[in-house]
Amino acid sequence: MVSIETALSKACELIQEFEGVEFEAYLDPTSVPTICSGITRYPNGMPVRMGDVCTSEVCKGYLQSYLEKEYLPSLELIPGWETLGADRKAVLLSFAWSVGAGFYDELGFERISKVLKDGAIDPNIYRNMRSALNSHVTVGSNKLLGLVRRRRKEADVWDMEHNDALEFVATQGTFLKKAAIDSRYLSNDGKQGMDQGDVISVGKMEELPCSSHAWVALSGTGERWAIYLPHWLPKSVNDSLEPPEAGSATDWNDFGSYVGLYISVGEVLQYDARRKPLRGSSEESQLFKLCEEFDRLRIAWGDSIGVASGYRPEPINTQVGGVKGSLHTKGMALDIYPMNGEIHKFYEWLKPRWCGGLGDGRKRGFVHIDTRDNGHFTARPEVRPAAQWSY
Repeated sequence: MVSIETALSKACELIQEFEGVEFEAYLDPTSVPTICSGITRYPNGMPVRMGDVCTSEVCKGYLQSYLEKEYLPSLELIPGWETLGADRKAVLLSFAWSVGAGFYDELGFERISKVLKDGAIDPNIYRNMRSALNSHVTVGSNKLLGLVRRRRKEADVWDMEHNDALEFVATQGTFLKKAAIDSRYLSNDGKQGMDQGDVISVGKMEELPCSSHAWVALSGTGERWAIYLPHWLPKSVNDSLEPPEAGSATDWNDFGSYVGLYISVGEVLQYDARRKPLRGSSEESQLFKLCEEFDRLRIAWGDSIGVASGYRPEPINTQVGGVKGSLHTKGMALDIYPMNGEIHKFYEWLKPRWCGGLGDGRKRGFVHIDTRDNGHFTARPEVRPAAQWSY
């Protein structure tokens, strides 16, 4: 579970920074033998004894195990927990360590609970987390400088993730739908018409593997609808043939940042902060290679190309119904579609120009490409896909 493991590791760093780490057992103010960052019992249940000694790595392992067993179950019940990225989960783990695992919806924690509850519906509300955290810097009537510094650091880490709701503009007449199927098969009660140019504000987006549909939750109301992605354009997408300004590194925390010339972080991660690849990981390296090939393809095609599915690390891949071992989990695959709607022409044009894996999903509104066997794009129609199949 990439996001959870990363969150636990980051939470340990936050906690140890402010709690400190003692490698030799000591007596706490209540005369209980304690070690590391406040551990009184080891993961196996045995109590800490005076004279015990631990290394830095062992202390972090104990803390991570304790957080996972004793704190994580309560935090997973918080609304919107599953949509938070590793940084924000780490902040809540750190906060819970200092105030108690079951703080949500309890007396004295109304402000932070409201931010979490309302933010699950409208992500813009998460902007208020800094002030909510800053309301917990006192013990009794005394403001503690250590808590002020800790809450400031937690707020800084929280703000590293994306706050804003996403905006999508309709590129043609289309529908918001109660089911991810062709609108012709839905009654008037099962769909809501949208005109070209209409804009929707989306608080949460869920992709559907092997489909050009996605589920969206509208900001403010939380209403859940299915949209047909080729009919919508995220406002962060560069829809021109002119490349954006180069020179800045990819910011995986900013959905509007670009991985290549014509593909954004939001498109690669499907606007899901949990999917951020680790810096320097093989997945990040593969994503850079994949997006470079996407750019070549996009330039040669000469028109806008949308992304229906991008990087899906586990457990997200399994949660959304992806195939086990999918190349999407390795940063080596994209499901794409031409924004002009000419999916059949696009597939036939691409087939002799793509030498990686090529999946024919035209009936579902997309084409799958992956970089297996050093797969890449060639401008001349002179290659064959390394693997080819239909959905």
